[in-house]
Amino acid sequence: MTSVLLWTPLLIAVMISRIHGESKPCKGEWELIFHAPSGVRESVLETWKRKNTKCDIFSGNCPCSIYNGCLPNNIRLEKHTRYHRKILRSPNIDYWECYNIQKVRLELNTRGKTVAFIEFNGRGSNYMNWFHNSRILRTSWKDMHKRGKYNFFSIDRETRLSRKFFINKHYGGCNRDTGWFVVSDAKRPRPCKWEKGRSYPEFLYSKYGKATTWNKMKFAKADVLNIYVKRA
Repeated sequence: MTSVLLWTPLLIAVMISRIHGESKPCKGEWELIFHAPSGVRESVLETWKRKNTKCDIFSGNCPCSIYNGCLPNNIRLEKHTRYHRKILRSPNIDYWECYNIQKVRLELNTRGKTVAFIEFNGRGSNYMNWFHNSRILRTSWKDMHKRGKYNFFSIDRETRLSRKFFINKHYGGCNRDTGWFVVSDAKRPRPCKWEKGRSYPEFLYSKYGKATTWNKMKFAKADVLNIYVKRA
């Protein structure tokens, strides 16, 4: 009789842990899975969605180096400041549903300090749908709520323009567009004055803890976007 090995989520998670040479993190520990500096001329969305084809959890072969844009587990980026001016993506993103993720945190940093953040309920999510207002747990924006009104709250739904990880309240023409956060993610021409930066990606966020009318320039540009997860 031929034996069949059933790959349950728990078994897959154990395999991933062994492959990466890590022990399961302590409860309550945030794990960095995505690191994107501004102005590096790489697409945040394309990198987020790009699978690591060299990582195979079943064979045990999963090479990962910051030199090829891969984010190793438990790396301390401050030790690699000369080398990590590029977007780094963890291969763990490809096995999102195996990790029993409880929370996800999107964080914006400038000069090493957190300037804005959102924490989401990650239970039952996948690597795309965790970013939604219905999953908000807490955030630095006082007027951003789970049941708030948004015309966009999505990683990639604004398909006409290069506005990704976009959280917007309403459109009213360039002079009246109002929102909280956007990744301006392409080099091609952008329609509104407020998003015409010289480089990309740019991480634009509303200041003063509430939504802003973008064209009034009451926003800032963060240096870095980081995404963390917390497992059970």
